[in-house]
Amino acid sequence: MIDSVASLMITLLRGIESVTGSYGLAIVVFAVIIKLLLYVPTKQQYQAMKDMQKIQPEIQRLQELYKDDQNTLQQKQMELMREHNVNPLAGCLPMLIQMPILFAIWRAIMMDQRLFENAYFMWIYPGPLQNLFPDLLASSLAGRDLPMILFYGLTMYLSQRLTSTNSNTQAASQQKQMAIIMTVMFSWMMWAYNWPCALILYWSVFSLLTIIQQSIIMRSNSEGSQS
Repeated sequence: MIDSVASLMITLLRGIESVTGSYGLAIVVFAVIIKLLLYVPTKQQYQAMKDMQKIQPEIQRLQELYKDDQNTLQQKQMELMREHNVNPLAGCLPMLIQMPILFAIWRAIMMDQRLFENAYFMWIYPGPLQNLFPDLLASSLAGRDLPMILFYGLTMYLSQRLTSTNSNTQAASQQKQMAIIMTVMFSWMMWAYNWPCALILYWSVFSLLTIIQQSIIMRSNSEGSQS
């Protein structure tokens, strides 16, 4: 099933390239299309996170009040969520929709890397810098590129920080540390396992669009609360 979807995505990518004349631009356009398709479930996910963030002070108060009575604590938390119309699972369901699609994209690009051996984008092309630093800079979208990996790491970190839902100082510090650990881990995996630029470019664009979407949702919520 995943391979069939991956083959379909490669066909779509080839079709976009026939219009743009560049696989780099085709990947950017492809990321925009996927982001638009996932816009509504992603919005629901981040809206659920914001709803949980609003009632965090009350949840923390209940945790302190009923710290020795877990059954009562769970009951009071459920009552609080019903009162504010907050569904704790609402943020998980959209992820169940997105993950198979993202995995299929990963599979599509990884199973046909030769497609990108003569594909270039921005600084990723055969040139003097690539000759000086062949182990750090890619000469095609099929290669491994350190600046692209660092850019993805930055977008991943910012996206995780924007989704921080805890106002407690200690918990917020732990979330920040976890964001750093996850960013370093994924960036290291991309470097250690020689993930092609084509895949990292897609994820970087998708992550950047996610940051923009998150910022819009937060701004709209902030304006709504002020009004």
